[in-house]
Amino acid sequence: MDNKERAVKTYDLIKNGDTEQAKEILITDKRLLEFITPFGTWLHVAARAGSLDMVKFLVEYGMDINTNEGVPKSAPIAHAASVGEFSIVQYLYDRGAILDVSDSSRNPLFSAIYGGHKEIVEYLVNQGIDISVQYTGENIEDMDAYRYAKEFGQTEIADYLKQKLNEKVQKRVLED
Repeated sequence: MDNKERAVKTYDLIKNGDTEQAKEILITDKRLLEFITPFGTWLHVAARAGSLDMVKFLVEYGMDINTNEGVPKSAPIAHAASVGEFSIVQYLYDRGAILDVSDSSRNPLFSAIYGGHKEIVEYLVNQGIDISVQYTGENIEDMDAYRYAKEFGQTEIADYLKQKLNEKVQKRVLED
């Protein structure tokens, strides 16, 4: 089996939850760990597949949890947030994942909002992610997390974010 075939097999194994076989392949051929799929590194693939076991293995094996790859080009925490994998978001954050707000496509909060995952939104807000940062891009103009949630019809999330923004403003007023 050549490298491309091993990569395809590894991808399929991770995606289908057969982590033991995927681990065997990666341990046997360490060069394969460097392979970048169209979806990102193996860590991105495991995060999207919801395989906490595989994510833990890859992190312990030394994969960089803050590598921006895949579509969108973001870190594994954003990929996990987009598909509602709370335990993976929490695990990655606890291991030092950066809450990157430099671009809307890298922002795990926007990923969670887009996916409609309120529990992850609340978790990220409680970890201190900046909810007031605004983006202007191809399809958005001066849009913060609240406006983004409204734009995508995530009313429950939008209400929560509006409340948090109001609390932030009230806190600033009291401090002044």
